[in-house]
Amino acid sequence: MPMVPQACFAMLACARIGAIHSVVFGGFAAKELANRLDDCQPKLIITCSAGLEPNKIIKYAPIIDESLTHTTKLADAAKLPRLIYQRPELDGKNSDRSVDPSVYHDYQTIMDS
Repeated sequence: MPMVPQACFAMLACARIGAIHSVVFGGFAAKELANRLDDCQPKLIITCSAGLEPNKIIKYAPIIDESLTHTTKLADAAKLPRLIYQRPELDGKNSDRSVDPSVYHDYQTIMDS
């Protein structure tokens, strides 16, 4: 996740419940992210729809999806659930229309319920 308050909330929530977690910089390439995913064997990925750079928007969902195709130790990596926070700068829409709704769960919908 980028530097948004929700990233801090997620890290503190993991610490509070005693969940092992790994924080990964949002600028990693898909293959480097795949190495980290293989190392930590996650049960859930918490991410954001996009990161904002001064002159561009970096869409995170496609990077995560690609990185899961490069993992070697994760069983059924494509089915790994992902919690995604929609950036208001993108009008609350996924950064990519090909995002699979069966694996991506909306952060705000869960918080509202």
